[in-house]
Amino acid sequence: MTMLANRKEACATLGLDHLDDGALHNSMKNIQSQMEEAVRQGASLTSEYIVQLSQQLDGYVVIAQTRKMRLNR
Repeated sequence: MTMLANRKEACATLGLDHLDDGALHNSMKNIQSQMEEAVRQGASLTSEYIVQLSQQLDGYVVIAQTRKMRLNR
């Protein structure tokens, strides 16, 4: 598993530069809903699908945290 080194790399990798905060939040909620539904349908938390969704969500969290830190300066 590769780690994203910084916001710029994360944005480039995930293509998130164009998302405003509302769209970023909606995307994160969508991934969360997909994860919840998969678990409701019996998917294991270690299943490939859940792990993929979790990794996507991690990327979005990096962006959100970076944006928040930038605002708190």
